[in-house]
Amino acid sequence: MEKDYIGNNMWSDEKIIDYLKNNLKPKRLKHVFGVVDSIDALALKYGIDRNKARLSALYHDILKENSANRLIEYIRENGEDPGELLHAGKVLHSQAGAIFARVEGGILDEDILNAIRYHTTGREEMSTLEKMLYLADVIEAGRDYEGVDRLRDLSMKDLDLAMLHALNSSLRFLEDRNDYILISSVRARNYYLMLTRKQML
Repeated sequence: MEKDYIGNNMWSDEKIIDYLKNNLKPKRLKHVFGVVDSIDALALKYGIDRNKARLSALYHDILKENSANRLIEYIRENGEDPGELLHAGKVLHSQAGAIFARVEGGILDEDILNAIRYHTTGREEMSTLEKMLYLADVIEAGRDYEGVDRLRDLSMKDLDLAMLHALNSSLRFLEDRNDYILISSVRARNYYLMLTRKQML
């Protein structure tokens, strides 16, 4: 494992998994391992470091089962502002998880940390690893919703087009539930819309 993206006190896979087993319900734990498998396949396809991909997947939902209030407190304790995420409590774990991976887990690599941070919201100009984690989260084997098979297929062919379809699906889901839609997610969707349109010209 390259030394440039780990700290001296980096958690081993075993320590991360022990933490997950002690802090996540079995269904969530199964999901995390499903994401690990999905991102590994994507890493092989797109030539991304499999260790970095695995770490991002292991950490992505590590704080998922904490309350919104506790996550807000944790984010602020570590010098960050939840910002717009205050309106979308279900995704606070992404920002908090990135902080946890750095502060507790010893992860130094910004690409890994950003993948964790944006795995629920997306953003403009995502790195390949960021896109892979976002997609692995929504296509892992345990996911079963209309359009997931097409998204799995797209993810192995064109990450940008897959991101557009995944973001469209997410925004429709939030709209149907009358949930708050983050401006950053709308911008991400429009970014991938315009990017894929340009590629088709």
